[in-house]
Amino acid sequence: MGNPDGARKKKRRKRSGGEAAASFDRDVFPILLAAVAPATGPNQRASSAATAARLLRRLLPRSPPPPPLSPLPGPLVALLPLLLTSSSHSVAALSCEVMGAAALQSMEAGEALASDGGIASGLARALGSGSQRVAEAACNAVMDLSASSIGREHLSGSPVLPRLLYLFSQVESISGAVGGGSTGCQARVSEPSKCLNLIIDTVVLMVNSCKVDKLHNLQQELVRKVMHLLYEVWSKVRLLQSSADCSNGKDQLQSRPYEISEAIFRLSMDLAYPAHLEPDEVRKSFFGQTESDFEKFALMYWENSPYLYRKKQSGLEGDAVFTALHNAFDLRTPDAIIESFIQDLVSCPAIASDELNINSFLDEVHDSLGAAVKYRQDVRVVRTPDQTSTGSGIEEHFFDDGTVFPDATAFVEKCKGAIRNGFSIALRGMEFRSEKVAAIASALADLFGQPSVGANIYFSPPRSQGLARHYDDHCVLVWQLLGRKKWKIWPNTKSILPRLYEPFHSLDGLVDDRGGRVEVLREGDIMYVPRGHVHEACTDIDEGESEVNASANYSLHLTLAIEVELPFEWEGFTHIALHCWLEEQKLVGSSGSVESRMEEQAPLFALLLHVAIRLLSDKDPTLRKTCMVAAKLPSSSKSVRSSHRSIFDEILDNIDRNCGFEDALRSVELAVKERNDEPFQWMCWLRHLPQQQQQHGRSSRIGFCDVLGPLEELLDMFSSDRERASADFADFKSRFCRRAMYDDACSEFEALLVLYRAGRTRYAKGMLALHGKHGG
Repeated sequence: MGNPDGARKKKRRKRSGGEAAASFDRDVFPILLAAVAPATGPNQRASSAATAARLLRRLLPRSPPPPPLSPLPGPLVALLPLLLTSSSHSVAALSCEVMGAAALQSMEAGEALASDGGIASGLARALGSGSQRVAEAACNAVMDLSASSIGREHLSGSPVLPRLLYLFSQVESISGAVGGGSTGCQARVSEPSKCLNLIIDTVVLMVNSCKVDKLHNLQQELVRKVMHLLYEVWSKVRLLQSSADCSNGKDQLQSRPYEISEAIFRLSMDLAYPAHLEPDEVRKSFFGQTESDFEKFALMYWENSPYLYRKKQSGLEGDAVFTALHNAFDLRTPDAIIESFIQDLVSCPAIASDELNINSFLDEVHDSLGAAVKYRQDVRVVRTPDQTSTGSGIEEHFFDDGTVFPDATAFVEKCKGAIRNGFSIALRGMEFRSEKVAAIASALADLFGQPSVGANIYFSPPRSQGLARHYDDHCVLVWQLLGRKKWKIWPNTKSILPRLYEPFHSLDGLVDDRGGRVEVLREGDIMYVPRGHVHEACTDIDEGESEVNASANYSLHLTLAIEVELPFEWEGFTHIALHCWLEEQKLVGSSGSVESRMEEQAPLFALLLHVAIRLLSDKDPTLRKTCMVAAKLPSSSKSVRSSHRSIFDEILDNIDRNCGFEDALRSVELAVKERNDEPFQWMCWLRHLPQQQQQHGRSSRIGFCDVLGPLEELLDMFSSDRERASADFADFKSRFCRRAMYDDACSEFEALLVLYRAGRTRYAKGMLALHGKHGG
């Protein structure tokens, strides 16, 4: 006969979840509640804490028996905010461990705990308790609760993140922090180092999980201190990467280098940087002290012909902008110059021209952010030693395409050797690598009313030519910083300016070697080269000329590229004007009439007119020129502002006369027939303009990044009576050209520029931070 007592014991061990929860409510909850209630004396507090700690340990998973309570009962969850802030370090730490265990056992339980505001606040207080044991347990709990994207999102937007940053900011030295991978070589990791590594891992995870707009609310001085510390950690991890790779233990730093670099990038994006210049300061340095100097340049030379502003050598010291830039480089020797702009570089991956959401960029490059520089993408080391029969030399490159330089020291030494062999160094993206250059580029972008200005630095040895003869698809301002360089520039023989990213044409027939304008730039001189103008440059030092400075026979110059993107050409302004006028028609349209029918078809007529305007830009030079209606011009530049209105009026007149229905419709028919909307991808930027959601009860939005559907609808609408459609289109076009409001378009143009500038500025700040420039 069996043992009845044993059977009862087995049954008790197999109690249902409901019975276990009831037992918790009856036996455990009162004791835990007493542990967090105010006590009358130290002995009572100690006794209650010890009992509570024993009970919490019983809730933790043990092997082989499973945890007795899963998920955590509601009463325990309700007590957790108090338990986490208990004055007993054991109670607080064990509460963190219980939560972590529950989260690891059930993702749903972890998400529920992470979304509880009281628990998040309790975790934040636990992080700041002052106890290493509690802080470590709280960090582990944060990591466990962040196993899912939902958990990470909730915690990163809670008080946990600022408390974590504060906890990390109190670290006096990161000498105990070690990089993942190679750090497993150490025999053991000290307890303080283990805790520091855990804090760093948790900070990186939370920062990279936080929405960008939430990071903006963090206290700036706190962010700066954390960035400095993270940069030290990142530098150490990158250095350790070059050593032998060893096993990565659980107590080592788990964050990958690209995860740390992303955290640095994210924290930097909304910091205020002290290196700031007003557009007027840069205008005076580049074009002359009087306001009329820039007005003359804008009306006579811009996108028309080269311009040289020769500085007086005696006045260079009084030019604060030039002096600041000049002092940014160590000009004592050629080797020192190279080290001053090549040292500690990281790659600057391109951001799509119409990408305004920095989160999309980070998603795209998250595993390569902060990588070593890449040849051609970031740097070129090139020379043009010989002239061909046509007068245009063939470039020789010191490195192969796509070469990556993980060993920074070796890269610098190779560049020094290349210079001694007649090669020039061209480094792009200086506005992402130098605060002083970034300030100049930003002020120039404001002055010309453009989203951004790129900056490259060129260093050439004596009697050499770097880049071969070429033309650019952007306008360039060349600033000679050291030595001198001889330039030869040929007139642009084509009336249509080259557009960004369009294929380059052969130079055959574009230049006559016997012609061309020759200028020698000396230190401080600035020369403007419009897009489309063929040019070449070489160092030009006469034999027998003596120089005191060992570097003076070398040339160092900065180029500032004003890249005019499609939305900010006059064509783009015209598309914006059409969009604004169409939105106004939607607001005033009335239902039920013939006029209403026309208004319902207006979005498709507008789509076709967008296509026709694009086709017209291949013939009308004005549409490809820069629209500067948002430029921060001097107050006296009335003639420049007046010219903007005149240009717009001329464009509207040209559209009314020359935008054809048939040409536009044929291009639409071809795209629909071939199921190919690639020729219309230029429209994507129009998605950034606001559109009305509904028109007469139906959607009137156009998806400018996926236009095949609307194009098919357009063809269907016109197929029944093409002659009538052509007449209706002509009427629509004529009404737009008569009624388009310049001021409305200006407002929307400026709003779009603000969006573009915000995205580019965040990118620039992130890249500056990865080059050790932390904004303070």
